[in-house]
Amino acid sequence: MPNENEACRMVGVDDVEEAIEILSKKVKTLVLKRGSKGAMVCNGDKRFTALPLAVEVVDPVGAGDTFNAGFLHQFVRGASLEDCLAFGNVTAALSTTRGGGTEAFRDANYRDAFIAKNAPRFVSPKNRN
Repeated sequence: MPNENEACRMVGVDDVEEAIEILSKKVKTLVLKRGSKGAMVCNGDKRFTALPLAVEVVDPVGAGDTFNAGFLHQFVRGASLEDCLAFGNVTAALSTTRGGGTEAFRDANYRDAFIAKNAPRFVSPKNRN
């Protein structure tokens, strides 16, 4: 789950499309974080992209790791790769709205309201108002 710069460095190229081409042949599923361009996943000849949410960023520290956690949260539950990307973007955006990378998750009401507003399909039916 590298970002664009990491992907290029991993294979020793400057062009991100070339890096994607090389890496996607080495792994079954390649997830690439693209900053303000969102994220993408490549699986075989399929490629999905997801745009980021527009939020007021307080602190971007930890957004990449939080994206990974959100993506994997859905992935281990058997969600589609598109839903994994979408949830990764939601959790990454949420993490940037408070300082420190994890503060936005400590307030359960704030966290749940953010997810309900920005990705209602991921809200458990028992938690819907």
